[in-house]
Amino acid sequence: MASVEYRYVSKSFEPDGYALAGLNVEIADGEFLAVLGRSGSGKSTMLRLLTGLDEPDAGELLVEGRSLRGVPARDRGIGMVMQMPALVTHRTAGGNVRLPLEFAGTHAAEIRDRLASEAGELHIGHLLRKKPTQLSGGETQAVQLARALISRPRVLLLDEPLARIDHEVRSRLRADITRLQRKHRVTTIMATSDQADAMSLADRILVLDDGRLQQIGDPLEVYHRPINTAVARFLGEPGMNLLRMRVVDEGAVRAFRLEGLRLPAWAEAAGRYVGADALVGIRAEDIEIVAAGAGQIDAVVERTEPFGAATIVRTRLVDQPLSIRHPRVPPRPGATVGLRLDVSRVHLFDPYSEAAIHHPAAP
Repeated sequence: MASVEYRYVSKSFEPDGYALAGLNVEIADGEFLAVLGRSGSGKSTMLRLLTGLDEPDAGELLVEGRSLRGVPARDRGIGMVMQMPALVTHRTAGGNVRLPLEFAGTHAAEIRDRLASEAGELHIGHLLRKKPTQLSGGETQAVQLARALISRPRVLLLDEPLARIDHEVRSRLRADITRLQRKHRVTTIMATSDQADAMSLADRILVLDDGRLQQIGDPLEVYHRPINTAVARFLGEPGMNLLRMRVVDEGAVRAFRLEGLRLPAWAEAAGRYVGADALVGIRAEDIEIVAAGAGQIDAVVERTEPFGAATIVRTRLVDQPLSIRHPRVPPRPGATVGLRLDVSRVHLFDPYSEAAIHHPAAP
């Protein structure tokens, strides 16, 4: 167990851009941090710098308050599970799990005890005699997780550990990761592009975009109070709807308008945006589909995307896309429907900086 600090860490692989730009964050002893972002956002670079596979161009990395500068990768006390299989193909699964202890010169009896313990925790005892080529994707990740944990690392790094794994196995591995992380209280940093993994596993979420930290906080805080439009668009299935609407003065009140759609505006929009546009955000689950003419505005359904218990209904207001998360039988593409937006759930963003200005109260 150990605290981790990235102190203004930067890394560039190309002359005109940063893989990581001035990252400044502290991760508490025993914390589970999910680093969330799209491909190329800097997630894997963040992990590789900590392991010693890459070195920062600027800044300092510290574990338990001690700099890692000049510390060889083998001496950092870090375990890592990678997205792609990284097992030694000529050894059995059990032989792969034992490797870190064998390299460390651990006594054979202790190796046997720890192997039995990790295999029992991850339900992989029946796999220990198999070769990596005989393992499924989920089994491979479970073996890699056992190998990372057997040496009792101070820090555990997970790089897209649940990618390319079917849903049932993914759910079981999520549960195993949560249980083992809490049991060992190992400080854990997980890089992922899957928000469901981040929301379900992490104590805090750090959102990266283009190598820059956008927001860090409790999962529900990041979801309900995104700091800017980049976070708002990325979090959610689908991401938050963002509509460019005109702020108009109607005498005693002010409102957001987009052709036939009118939403009440707050005092925050009064002085700065009257007569100009603002970015109004609303989550797909905060819009209800009703009969045509019975909502605040009508729209034509462009397409539908079933997701089990709900369907994402894609529409358009003027030339701006709008998505609705619909829990019932969806309307057919081409149908005209009414839309009822929950005005108490509307967010406001600056149209130029795209920074958040107003969020509704927590639901």
